[in-house]
Amino acid sequence: MRHLRLLVPYLRRYHRRLLLGFVVAALGAALSALGPLVLRIAVDQVAAGHIAPQQLLWFGGALIGLAVIDGVMKFAQRMLIAVTSYRIENDLRADLFDRLLSLDQAFYQQHYTGDLMARMTNDLSAVRQFLGPGLNGAATAVLTFLAAAILMVFVQPLLALIVVLLLPLSTIVFVAIGNRMHQIFHRVQDQFGVLSTRAQENFAGIRTIKAFAQEEAEIAVFTADNERYRDLNLRYVLLAGLLWPAMTLCLGLIAALILLVGGQMVAAGTLTIGELVQFNAYLALLAFPMIILGWMVNLYQQATASLERLGEVLRRQPTIASPPTPRLPAGNGAIEFRNVSVRAGPADGRWLLRDVSLTLPAGKTLAIVGATGAGKTTLVHLLGRVRDPDVGQVLVDGVDVRELDLAALRRTIGYVPQESFLFSIPLRENVGFGVATIDPVRLDHVIEVSRLVNDLDQFPGGLDTMVGERGVTLSGGQKQRVAIARALMRDPRILILDDALSSVDTHTAAQILAGLRAEMAGRTTIIIAQRIATVRDADQIIVLDDGRIAEQGSHQELLALNGRYAAMYRRELLAAELEREE
Repeated sequence: MRHLRLLVPYLRRYHRRLLLGFVVAALGAALSALGPLVLRIAVDQVAAGHIAPQQLLWFGGALIGLAVIDGVMKFAQRMLIAVTSYRIENDLRADLFDRLLSLDQAFYQQHYTGDLMARMTNDLSAVRQFLGPGLNGAATAVLTFLAAAILMVFVQPLLALIVVLLLPLSTIVFVAIGNRMHQIFHRVQDQFGVLSTRAQENFAGIRTIKAFAQEEAEIAVFTADNERYRDLNLRYVLLAGLLWPAMTLCLGLIAALILLVGGQMVAAGTLTIGELVQFNAYLALLAFPMIILGWMVNLYQQATASLERLGEVLRRQPTIASPPTPRLPAGNGAIEFRNVSVRAGPADGRWLLRDVSLTLPAGKTLAIVGATGAGKTTLVHLLGRVRDPDVGQVLVDGVDVRELDLAALRRTIGYVPQESFLFSIPLRENVGFGVATIDPVRLDHVIEVSRLVNDLDQFPGGLDTMVGERGVTLSGGQKQRVAIARALMRDPRILILDDALSSVDTHTAAQILAGLRAEMAGRTTIIIAQRIATVRDADQIIVLDDGRIAEQGSHQELLALNGRYAAMYRRELLAAELEREE
């Protein structure tokens, strides 16, 4: 029940429509209760033998009229409640998407994409089913049950007592089965998330799968996951199927007892035939609430299991966010890392960075080199607050980045990551991503600098060519050049190039570097690279080793040290010499 609290704000938002829907449901229940009364009067008059044919027409017309009005009421009720359920689903989806985009990288390291997609689709659908058809049916069922039960007491208290005593038996059965249904449905939804993740990963990695001829192996794994999903669904359907026989058995027992006791009362003259017909008509009315009760247990268990999964996201607060009273970046671009240390994770005692301190004046260029896993990317991630340091401070223009407005801070940074992600939108929009208005002059310039212009004739629609999912239609080098153009398009104060030329050939990389030098002039720049040729002109170079700064200085100063940097430089010269000899 506690998971339903998640819906309270949304129900309050539309409380007027819901209340009006319940009022209409109450009127519909009252009208439904009038039908058996009309039937009783007609039967008693027929049994007494003094009823005119035109009176039968009147009674028939009254029953038809009540049925028509009841149908209109139910339509209005459905429009009020069902439409509200779609609006709440829309609001929930918007809030869920908003929360997902606000969460930090640590959250996405703990959750699979397929599982999150399952929450955005299947789980939201289960909640809407409960709020729409579920609440609509529940309102009709409860009000009809109350109206029929009260009128049963007026018709014959003893028979009403029999009904009231036996009906709770079905409720006990429903609760017992319902608890188990909740557990199974939660596992069904979790398994659907596993299945979605498996499919998503296979579609995204289709090139790798085909390259390693793993189609059959992946099909086998997917089939196993799919069969697990099927088996869980079958177990859930089996439990749901038990609800209907239980309801039928309860109603059958009640109907048999009513016929036995009521028939004796008619024979004794304490109950008229019309009253017995009326009572059985009310009992028939109770059959619908009993059906709805079983269905509601089904929808309720699905909804609570889904709300539990949705609540895990909606209640999750981002660990990285703007402070209550944020400051705006000054915009100069001076950077300082002050005694910065970063752990691998809360439960992992390893240090990714340890006691890193350095200062980069505004407009200068810093190059970072080091072996894989040395902490280079982790260091630049601290600037845009992809994560925060566990110890120490990161300052931009003398202000701790945790005191700055997060969105404003990130707008000052142009970042080219190691793995370039492109969206399934035209190439032009990928380059202009994050820019309010794409300036054609600036667009032409960044395409020239990134040397993306070299490949435009390969794209059938030029800049308007639709890019495949995750940039599947582009090569690795083309994707990196799009990412460079995208970062430059923002004209950022701070530019970060994280191994941005690793997939670009040497000749094109040299052209890009030549164009970037002009862009980097007066702009604070951080370059992470494996090639010394890429970083040798930087104002300052640091060599990271096991999370610490092992060497620091200019290109010539580091060569004079004859340490790690000099060894890297000699290996690169040797590789270039061997390549020329070949």
